[in-house]
Amino acid sequence: MVLAELYVSDREGSDATGDGTKEKPFKTGLKALMTVGKEPFPTIYVDSQKENERWNVISKSQLKNIKKMWHREQMKSESREKKEAEDSLRREKNLEDAKKITIKNDPSLPEPKCVKISALEITSLIGGTMKLLLQH
Repeated sequence: MVLAELYVSDREGSDATGDGTKEKPFKTGLKALMTVGKEPFPTIYVDSQKENERWNVISKSQLKNIKKMWHREQMKSESREKKEAEDSLRREKNLEDAKKITIKNDPSLPEPKCVKISALEITSLIGGTMKLLLQH
């Protein structure tokens, strides 16, 4: 959706339900810029300080501050996306490496005995190998 004008109102706007029109203004200028997504930005109107006017064009200093915040958010989202992509690759690599791991009995040791822990007699098993079976 491309609008030639966006409306922002601290009093009546909502970033959740607003769409930037006169009837449904945004609450913050940052949300308005994030909705547009890229430059050049349309004209932004804010609440007027004068009693007989409803809307005024946003001041240059306000627009400059909002653009700074927008650039910061863009940088954060880019770095977040880059980090997520790297994490995804790392997870895939770790999963592939984990699939290559196999657990085997050591052939140089005697075959392990299956024993329940409650039935263990420690003195008879000293020096041997055992396999523990855990039951729920």
